[in-house]
Amino acid sequence: MIKWNKKMHSMMGYFLWLLPCLVFALSACNGQKETLSEESEKILAKVNGTPIVEHQIEVEFRQELRKHKNPRAGSASTAKRNALEKIIEQELLYQASQMQAIDVPDIDKKAEETLQAIQTRLGSEERFQDYLENYNLSTEQLLTITKRKLFMDEYLKDQGLVDPQVSEEEIRSFYEQQPFKRDETVHLNHILLSVEEEIASVEKEKIRQKAEELRQMIIEGADFAELAKKHSASSEADGDLGYIKRNYMPAAFDEVVFSLKKGEISNVFETQFGYHIAKLMDKRPAGKTPYDEVRDFIKRYLQNQRKPQMIAAHIEELRSKASIEIFDEKEN
Repeated sequence: MIKWNKKMHSMMGYFLWLLPCLVFALSACNGQKETLSEESEKILAKVNGTPIVEHQIEVEFRQELRKHKNPRAGSASTAKRNALEKIIEQELLYQASQMQAIDVPDIDKKAEETLQAIQTRLGSEERFQDYLENYNLSTEQLLTITKRKLFMDEYLKDQGLVDPQVSEEEIRSFYEQQPFKRDETVHLNHILLSVEEEIASVEKEKIRQKAEELRQMIIEGADFAELAKKHSASSEADGDLGYIKRNYMPAAFDEVVFSLKKGEISNVFETQFGYHIAKLMDKRPAGKTPYDEVRDFIKRYLQNQRKPQMIAAHIEELRSKASIEIFDEKEN
């Protein structure tokens, strides 16, 4: 079954979802190139009269075969059957989008942006051309395929299948049934003046004194972030470490910062990295994470759980109303 998520609605998302379906849409392209000889093309199925021929399932077929780590007799025929089913599902969605007269604003621009995203992802024009050649596609054909996918995505959105409804009661119920435990964490602003291992004691003392001067400036109202940008050796340019838990930093660091009160500025203290100044911005105790902090995460999780089920149910509804003929190879 097709898996849907928010990535499908970014430009790179279209690339990722487009890849398995490249060959499938070739029959919709004007001036279509033949990937197999005309004599070898077999009609595998018809969806409301629209034929699906052998080369259209090739990419899905390859992916299905990869699922079989230890290929055995019958795995190829199973993979082919599964690939055909997926292409039938995609054809049903595309036809439904056309029946609903789905409109995709700026579709030409969006399709061009998607191709540009593919080329960027591949790294060069040469690799992009290799990509097209590998699937026996022209740029115009790939644009047509992309537009089909845009129509299908917009149709699913129109049907309420992109972001399924999840009630507040469902979110709350899920929260109450799960532990959502968190460790004690502290939110810190931090300045580090690094000290080399072989530095002379006199030079080391100068660095410590500099740290004391900076601390005094902070106490007197100097902007912590600005001082961090100018003086700190920490990778966080503005000195904001965000929320950290114990053992993220050395034990000597934890001993100081986890004993601070909210808004308190530490004394200058030393670890193997050098001299530190820390300001405690916030502290979160260990225990269950508050509902408000995980509500949006739970909602997205439940939506992502519900999407494939709802899409599968919708496809079954489309299938029940469609005329689908699947042909045995012997019939061709």
